[in-house]
Amino acid sequence: MLFPTHKKQLGAVFDIGTASVSATVFELLQGAGKPGILKTFRRFHKASLQKDALHFSKSTVSQFSAVIKDIAAFTNNRMPQLYVLGLSSIFYLGKTERFFVEHKKPVPFKQADIDEFIQSGKQNLFSELKRGDVVIFETMLMKSLLNGYPVLDPIGRISQSVELWVRLAATSAELSGKFTDIIESAQRNADIRFATFPTAAWILMKDAFPPEHNVLLVDIGGELTEVTFITNGIITEVLTLPFGVLNILLRISEAEHIDLENAYALLRSYTGGALSKEAEDHLKTVIKKEAKGWGEIFERVWQRASRDFMSNIQLYFLGGGAFVEEIKTAITPPLLHPEIAKELKVSVISPDTYKDRFTSYCCLEGPGDFGLLSLMLQLEKATMKNI
Repeated sequence: MLFPTHKKQLGAVFDIGTASVSATVFELLQGAGKPGILKTFRRFHKASLQKDALHFSKSTVSQFSAVIKDIAAFTNNRMPQLYVLGLSSIFYLGKTERFFVEHKKPVPFKQADIDEFIQSGKQNLFSELKRGDVVIFETMLMKSLLNGYPVLDPIGRISQSVELWVRLAATSAELSGKFTDIIESAQRNADIRFATFPTAAWILMKDAFPPEHNVLLVDIGGELTEVTFITNGIITEVLTLPFGVLNILLRISEAEHIDLENAYALLRSYTGGALSKEAEDHLKTVIKKEAKGWGEIFERVWQRASRDFMSNIQLYFLGGGAFVEEIKTAITPPLLHPEIAKELKVSVISPDTYKDRFTSYCCLEGPGDFGLLSLMLQLEKATMKNI
């Protein structure tokens, strides 16, 4: 059970991003089996990560505090019990560890074996970080092979060889401690979890990945875009690219002489098809102008794909809205990569795709809100290590 057996329980998922701190409050009714979305909150940072890292760090904490206060006002201080904080890639280090062992004869595979593998992976990650003030908050078993055959649950199975892939993620103890203190000042004994968006999206979408294809998940964030490489069902790498929705919002803000909040509202109207034809065409020109340079940055992705001889690639844009079409056009593989372009299949997965998984659905119109949705829907599937 996700919550205690009361009639109604509240939870909140957060996107600790580079342009804003966002949160969605949801409820779970006893026996419903599906969450119901109540409201989404968003606070834009007062400083830019790329221009002022110190003030950006302070802004992240202050905007997180402001969102907690927004939630308190909305719920009349009946604060959620569960909090899941999704961290942008700048706030954590993630790594996929492969483990292989072969015995002289078949033996039962035990939970203690997985624990030993995970502990070994943690030590490897700690040694790479070369610092002691970090905590590992995510340990995800992505794939297991016994005697070369895939199995969903290896515990209790008898095998001679075992091969596992485990996804690990670590973050600063100071940062996680600050977030935890802020939550606990508003809700004592809260259930607080930390997560990464590549893993949350992998959990949500893995059943849709064709096993014979390579997969790229493109999550356009605030100032950064995360591209997750998935091969044979395993996250192999996450590339972080220096562009995001904030670039578009700044373009709109400059062109229309409005602040970021109003630029965001205008972008939502554009993605929702609520503008007049004249206004839509004007905004499309602004977006295309910004997206034009993204293709050069995305060249890193195609180089990485070419290096590993990726073929039959499924490219998923996580998010919604008409502006994605401009982005798709901008980052299509250039003539330098004709084989990739020939076999590339592109899809846009918007939050609306999963709206039937909720008892009530609203408030997820933002380009980056797929992450909030994936955090809500992976809660009962994931096995995440609490900090």
